[in-house]
Amino acid sequence: MNMVSKIAKPPVAPSVGALLAEARLARGYSLNDVAETTGLTVAEVTALENDADFDASRIRRTASALGILEKICDAPR
Repeated sequence: MNMVSKIAKPPVAPSVGALLAEARLARGYSLNDVAETTGLTVAEVTALENDADFDASRIRRTASALGILEKICDAPR
């Protein structure tokens, strides 16, 4: 029996971008909706959701608009 297969792997925490995308979809918002609400462009929102942009103020603004600011602030880094 393979010893590696017996090692328990810790669960992988979702990325900040994944949390933003999940919250947006759960609320039925389009990228345009979030962009308009936050004052960001669709490209900026997309970059956040794809973990290609790590600008803290944009993340906070988007998370706040989606009602998940506390969840994002508590996310592992």
